[in-house]
Amino acid sequence: MSKLAIKALFGLPGLFILTTGLVFVTSPESALEKLQLSASGAEGLSNIRGLAGGPLVAVGASLLLGAITEKLEYVRPAVFFLLTLLTARVLSYVVDGPIDAIGLFLAIPSIVFGMLIAGHVLLNRSEKAAALSGKATHA
Repeated sequence: MSKLAIKALFGLPGLFILTTGLVFVTSPESALEKLQLSASGAEGLSNIRGLAGGPLVAVGASLLLGAITEKLEYVRPAVFFLLTLLTARVLSYVVDGPIDAIGLFLAIPSIVFGMLIAGHVLLNRSEKAAALSGKATHA
């Protein structure tokens, strides 16, 4: 059960972030419309594909690798991504003023961050249990 939970806690956010990145890469106009943004010409679309889509695909793929391999090294980029996203949202709230959706904008990355922390805790417990059972067999 623990292994499946670890895979879900890392893999589901990874799949969501990867899919979001692929939308930015393959259909930047529709992604921008949902964000109430627009791009000016081919250069603007290229910037959206490269500066938004590319990093999201990379973070999502890294989380999926973390889910598959159960190695925290692959999960760390997503942790930095989420902490930076949360910091930027709070900074925008302070600098640009309040918005109605601030709760949603903070809740989703906070929940995903919590999922990653829970996965980390489960992975550590699983590794400690495996190490203890290995010591017991060798004794």
